[in-house]
Amino acid sequence: MELLLPVKELDQLVAGNWSGKLILNLRTDPASLVVAVNTFTFDFTITDHNAVSIYFPLFDQVAPHVGLNLQYDPIAQTIGGRTQLDMCLYDGLGSQSSYLGVTVRDSGAQPPGPSGYSVWHVDGGSDTTQRVDYTVTLDHNGSAVPMRNGVEQLLHGIDTARLRLVLLPGMTQPVFCVPTPLTLETPRVPVSTKRPGYYSGDLKVELRVPTVTP
Repeated sequence: MELLLPVKELDQLVAGNWSGKLILNLRTDPASLVVAVNTFTFDFTITDHNAVSIYFPLFDQVAPHVGLNLQYDPIAQTIGGRTQLDMCLYDGLGSQSSYLGVTVRDSGAQPPGPSGYSVWHVDGGSDTTQRVDYTVTLDHNGSAVPMRNGVEQLLHGIDTARLRLVLLPGMTQPVFCVPTPLTLETPRVPVSTKRPGYYSGDLKVELRVPTVTP
């Protein structure tokens, strides 16, 4: 007896761990009792490491462009605010990795302030009046994880996290990714200490998956 699993059938499976069982009952004729039982157990892992992705659902095909959502308090005469960036991580293994390594870094042309992340006035300048500082926090399975600039954070419990089913760009089958929204928060500062105008900066997110995987 030979059991075959056609490639076209495998192509329909997304990355992850798959298992199944086939039970064959042997009879001398259809009406007789079972004289033997053969059990075949299938347990295999499909990987798709080329599809490892940092997915931003609201920016499906383009790089995210996010505002800090700064609000002016006319009574205290301060500015500050917070905004959230929806993000989901796919490990190319059906979100079955033992951990995910996430690094957030300020990749702007000028060094950031004490908080680790900054935007700068578009007209130039290097003193504190030309800079607005903010912090970055990552939410993993309901826990807030402060992200220090350039320091990798290991996220564990991936296979037990609240996963999201998404269709990643370029893929034909939906996969499970790990929701990890980012919160960018700007502490309130006196508006008089900042130069009026537009500010911009660059933020880079890096994802590392385990090198030893099935």
